[in-house]
Amino acid sequence: MKKQQLTHSEIASFSNQMALLLHAGISAYEGISIMNEDDNTDTLKPILNVLYKHLDQGENFYQAIKASQGFPDYYQKMVEIGETSGRLEEVMQALSVHYQRMHDNYESIKSAFTYPLIMIVMMLGVMAVLITQVLPIFNQVFQQLGSSITGFSKVVLDLGQALSSYSYIFMALIILVILLALYLTKNAHGQKILYHFFTHWHFTKNLSLKLALSQFTSGMAIALSTGLDIDQSLDMAKELIQHQDLKATLSSVQDALIEKDLATSLVDHHVFNGMYARLVKIGHKTGHMDEIMKKIADQYDQETNERILHLISIIEPTLVAVLSILVGIILLSVMLPLIGIMSSL
Repeated sequence: MKKQQLTHSEIASFSNQMALLLHAGISAYEGISIMNEDDNTDTLKPILNVLYKHLDQGENFYQAIKASQGFPDYYQKMVEIGETSGRLEEVMQALSVHYQRMHDNYESIKSAFTYPLIMIVMMLGVMAVLITQVLPIFNQVFQQLGSSITGFSKVVLDLGQALSSYSYIFMALIILVILLALYLTKNAHGQKILYHFFTHWHFTKNLSLKLALSQFTSGMAIALSTGLDIDQSLDMAKELIQHQDLKATLSSVQDALIEKDLATSLVDHHVFNGMYARLVKIGHKTGHMDEIMKKIADQYDQETNERILHLISIIEPTLVAVLSILVGIILLSVMLPLIGIMSSL
């Protein structure tokens, strides 16, 4: 049976610890033994047990990582390359940064999804209390004055009575929404669905492209730093992104490499423009493309976080304004006729 893969945060933490142990001159086998003794988490402990078992049998680190079934294919390939080239420490440190970035991206998306959802649920709760508890009181006041609620208020009152009669259905829907939100934010498969929805939503098109470019450039930086050639690096970096349009563009970039260098191909196919295009060309000329890709990834990461915060800052007052307007309309629709009746007495 296939084991559950580690989350991006867990992979980042594991990679960082391994990089520190390797930097201290401790072998992978000894490092896993130390981590296995100290770690008590439910998810990482079984993975460490498998890693230790295979390393103890004389297998290399890559074989142990593959056997654990806790790491994605890209991670496994990078470990194999790092171990073969003798640069495992550098690869583990780079993977730690990369998967921490992936974790931060997912957390940003969760924030952009969760906060508006909480606001919407609160809005529905306030509206439900208003039309099921407050409006009936106003209706009783109207009846005592020999009148009745009419027009828009009557429609809302009838809706409130229907909600009161079928409150169990309404509560079931709220519970389903909460369970769906937990699934999309806590479950690994649910997070993939949320990410897919976010990256394919029309209003987040530019933001999703920047997220994909951040992941692509981060992957390219690691692949190039391990000594892989351009074509292999592009193949591996493409595995990290789910943005289909960008994937198709990168395939065209690979085809163009027959006649052009990487920097020219990326710029000609509009993968990068402006400052980023100039940076890529500088990286190609100086032979430091991996470092340039890492800097571009950091910049894209910063831009996406700023845009998500800006998106949330727009959604928050908008939802508050909508709630205020709806509550105001409902209350005024009963208060104004009531004031008219009271003034005529």
